[in-house]
Amino acid sequence: MLMVGDSSCGKTSLVLRFDQNVFSTKFVTTIGVDYRDKVVKVEGAPMRLQLWDTAGQERFRSLTSNFFGRADGFVLCYDISNRPSFDHVIGWMRDIKTRAPPDCDIVLCGNKSDLDNDRVVQLDEGKQLAEEYGVQFFETSALTGQNVEGMFMALATTIKHKRIDEFEGGAAGASSNPETGNQAEKTVNLSSGGSSNETPQKSGLSQCC
Repeated sequence: MLMVGDSSCGKTSLVLRFDQNVFSTKFVTTIGVDYRDKVVKVEGAPMRLQLWDTAGQERFRSLTSNFFGRADGFVLCYDISNRPSFDHVIGWMRDIKTRAPPDCDIVLCGNKSDLDNDRVVQLDEGKQLAEEYGVQFFETSALTGQNVEGMFMALATTIKHKRIDEFEGGAAGASSNPETGNQAEKTVNLSSGGSSNETPQKSGLSQCC
């Protein structure tokens, strides 16, 4: 999963809340790209989510956009108390559509919902924009934890259905076909979006995003 959006939208705080269930009041700007992973159960199946937290500043755009082509899912963030961050969603979405795989999944995330008194982007505006792009929408608060886990798990579930369940269904169909039953079994490498003939990892974990 790739975290994208303007600087200071709380992308790092969302990752920390989801990964460690903590919130830090210390503001540290992400330089380039930061990486974390977290093992979760999605519909009973263990999955290792790879979380890539990207810098939002313009000077890092060429660097961070290099990761777009390998992402299964995106969390596109804006700050509900910062109108320009919402206005820039269009540009971020354009970058995703241009550089990311065509079948990637996207969540639009309005963060800092705890700052309701400072809100300049209304809930309905976020919902409408998400509907226009045909993506899931959540308002979250990294400070309180509201909807954070639900957002990440919803995206992980969508990716699992598309990337793992469909692949396993296709593999099952191929094994039942006598013409293809003797072909080498393939495993999906979800971190790069492709398939290979490598031996599956013994951990039993599906790698994702």
